[in-house]
Amino acid sequence: MLHLFNKIYLATDSVIDNNIDRVVISDPNGIDVLDYIKNDNGELLAYGKAEADVIGSGKTYTSYVNMFDTLGDKSTSTGKRIVIYADDTNFNKIIAHFYKTMFANPDKTACTELLTNTIFKYDVFGKGRFSRNAGNTDLTTAIDISSFGTEFDAATVDSTEKSNFVTKFKAGFNIEVLLATYYNNGDTKSELKDVIKVLMKKDLEKYLLELKEIFFVHLLNKSFTDKLSLAKTYDWSNYNDVLSDSTTYADLFLTDRIWSYKYMNFASTGDNVKFDGITSTDVTNFKQFTTISGSSWSEENVYTQVKSDVNKLDFLDIYTDFTDTRLTNLLDAEATFENAAGSFFSIDLETVNHYFVQTILENKSDNTFLAKYSIT
Repeated sequence: MLHLFNKIYLATDSVIDNNIDRVVISDPNGIDVLDYIKNDNGELLAYGKAEADVIGSGKTYTSYVNMFDTLGDKSTSTGKRIVIYADDTNFNKIIAHFYKTMFANPDKTACTELLTNTIFKYDVFGKGRFSRNAGNTDLTTAIDISSFGTEFDAATVDSTEKSNFVTKFKAGFNIEVLLATYYNNGDTKSELKDVIKVLMKKDLEKYLLELKEIFFVHLLNKSFTDKLSLAKTYDWSNYNDVLSDSTTYADLFLTDRIWSYKYMNFASTGDNVKFDGITSTDVTNFKQFTTISGSSWSEENVYTQVKSDVNKLDFLDIYTDFTDTRLTNLLDAEATFENAAGSFFSIDLETVNHYFVQTILENKSDNTFLAKYSIT
């Protein structure tokens, strides 16, 4: 599943999910569905065996840009993701038109390289533990992009439609193109800040929940909890007492000043963690807990990346005052690649191509490269 913009995605028709609002343009699968499927599942917004069945004069969408625009509005109104499912032929047509819509000066070679890498990233991580693309785990979902160059040459986009679409939806474009545009000409600085805050929030939630998981998993292990100086030693008879423990580390993982839910939850961009409630003392304690857990349990050493996840806590202030200086500091820190997992381009983030972000950071001073992926 490839993220296009906002909550709009493009995916191969071999992983169609009827639970999702969708458009299907596919020779074998571009057909209507039975009423019972319509009633109980996602909405089939449009379907056809070929582009001409869905896009063009008198069709559901007057143009490719009109389709993107209409789906963007629909998703905004419902808050739901929408997936365009397509067979290989139509997949290449759609992504070619989208690139020509999104990029200010679309370059065939650059777009081919981007798509090739994006498909590689999908092949590697599409069925990974953080992905929603898994579907049938025994099914091969390789996408043939050999016709992309031909479709790119043939794709035409109205300049007025293109300009209006980019202006309207640029805040929802991938962080990669916002970053390339920012480095190229600075035009998307505010949009880049907003997207970074969302992506970092999910990544930081994941990290803090991992620390919280260590705390709860090893709660009855005396050799570990002794290092935390808890109120008492917890065992089979009194573990519930930890819920009222007010010592430093118990409070750190149980206080409603930080946590919306006392126990474990799945990382999201929602409100599992109250970042505005985290103090500088909390940051120090989280860092110290990371060191304690890493030194105590060799299997948990993944959490003791002194120049990695723990350092992401140093940028919590962006949620109260994301200044231009802090943006520069954050990007410069990421460009050193000392973090094992980038704060806003972690592999956990399925909407982000971390390979592309890394390449942009490496070429942040090369305007010839950046201009190929700039939206303005």
